[in-house]
Amino acid sequence: MRQITWALFASRKTLNSITVSYKSGFSQAFQRDRKNNNTFYIYSASVSYSVNHTKEREVMEDFSTAQNVNSSEIWYRVPLDPITGERIGNPQQISSDKLISIAGQQQIHDGTASWRVAVSKSTESPLLSAALPVKHPSKGSIEAVVGVTTALKSVSQLMKELVDIHSGYMYLTTREGHVLATSTDAPLLKNTSNGLKLMMANDSDDQIIRSGAKWLQNTYGDKFPMNNEVHATNVDLRNQTYYIDSFFLNLKRLPLVRRVYLPPYHYFKKNNVKPFS
Repeated sequence: MRQITWALFASRKTLNSITVSYKSGFSQAFQRDRKNNNTFYIYSASVSYSVNHTKEREVMEDFSTAQNVNSSEIWYRVPLDPITGERIGNPQQISSDKLISIAGQQQIHDGTASWRVAVSKSTESPLLSAALPVKHPSKGSIEAVVGVTTALKSVSQLMKELVDIHSGYMYLTTREGHVLATSTDAPLLKNTSNGLKLMMANDSDDQIIRSGAKWLQNTYGDKFPMNNEVHATNVDLRNQTYYIDSFFLNLKRLPLVRRVYLPPYHYFKKNNVKPFS
């Protein structure tokens, strides 16, 4: 199973991590630490077993087939060659504060896939995490939970490319207003006493995004039009006139997100383009 999981992970370069949590209690994961340019294999072990790191594969097979393991878990991390997946260092026990999020039964309480936005110490971008059940082909029982996590940085890059062509500003938020991606270089996360947190749009370091978010909040609050869309003309943001185009994306089993596109008025006037046609 380790080789299959690695093959999936290696073929998806945008993934930050992939995790597998078995109903027996054993868990394994692969992680790309992009901040430090490292790749790791992470696995759990029970204190009721004697872990022989030189026979890691046999240990993993024991855990993946064991049932009802109730002992406390300890976690190990092994550095890997990012191309081949071969081990290039010895396993090191890691503390819980260095452990990545491992998707488990609690993420799929109704037996179906779920998504959430997360923050990691090892990346400066918000993460989109999904948890999916692996069911027995005949019994239908959940045998494992697979989790995948990817950074939303690629969405920001796409927005920057679009803005380079069309001018203006673009950003993506959660329904609550937390920024997930933006066409600017404004940070998406902020330091707090409780660690890194998502940045609210009305607190953004970018003055236009912050002004536009405050204008939307002051104008509509939580009562957007029936179609959840806003097309506003001649909006003054920091002494410049903008169009504001805002709409909701109600994706199945994904927190509702809002995208706001703020192209400057002079762009449409210069190019004789109707922004909302």
